[in-house]
Amino acid sequence: MTISVPVQRGMTALNLRAIAPKRGEIYQLQGSGRVGSSMRKYAEIWAASALLRGECVHWVDGASRIDPARILAAFPPTESAPQEHLRRLFIGRGFTVHQLTTLVERLAREVSITASPLVIIDGPIGMHLDRQVGDHEARCLMRRMVVNLQHLAKTHHVAVIIITSNQPKSKRHQHLLSMVERRANQQLQQAQQTTLRNRGVLMHQPTGAIGVWPSQRPFITLVQSIGHKKSALP
Repeated sequence: MTISVPVQRGMTALNLRAIAPKRGEIYQLQGSGRVGSSMRKYAEIWAASALLRGECVHWVDGASRIDPARILAAFPPTESAPQEHLRRLFIGRGFTVHQLTTLVERLAREVSITASPLVIIDGPIGMHLDRQVGDHEARCLMRRMVVNLQHLAKTHHVAVIIITSNQPKSKRHQHLLSMVERRANQQLQQAQQTTLRNRGVLMHQPTGAIGVWPSQRPFITLVQSIGHKKSALP
């Protein structure tokens, strides 16, 4: 999904409460770089927020780039022992599309044990673009994954964040991105225009909010942000 906005001299800071992930929903982060790498920092902030609150977080790495040090850097500088919180960060790495599929299928059981409010799936589409995986198999596996994640979100009252690119590089890529977009209840993406993107302008749907991440990085906890139970989705 591409959203165009006019260039403005000043952009207001986004209301983090208004755009926060919500339990029972899928949240898509769409950015530039390899499978959306530019948007990973926002998932790391929300992960750190949940960990600081004493909650568990599940992070499935489909892009071979998880770095706990980046999550440590997202903690407030006043936090005395941030490394202690990393014990509640459960990381799963998938090195093939089939391993990734298996990790996602195991999440329901794992979340039922940890009662985690947040699951992050980083760069899952990248592995579905592997040339050794045929188009039909890639579409089937991706469809199965997003269905499982939607079921996980609704059944276990979890916020699920999926990090993807915002621009398809092939027909297959477009099909896979559309599968995530159709299931996503919320989306946060970079501005497409180079001038705005360089200024860190973000756009959120469905609120239509346009702005930049607050420079002071107010540390809103994930539990406070997504604690309100959503009504049943169609």
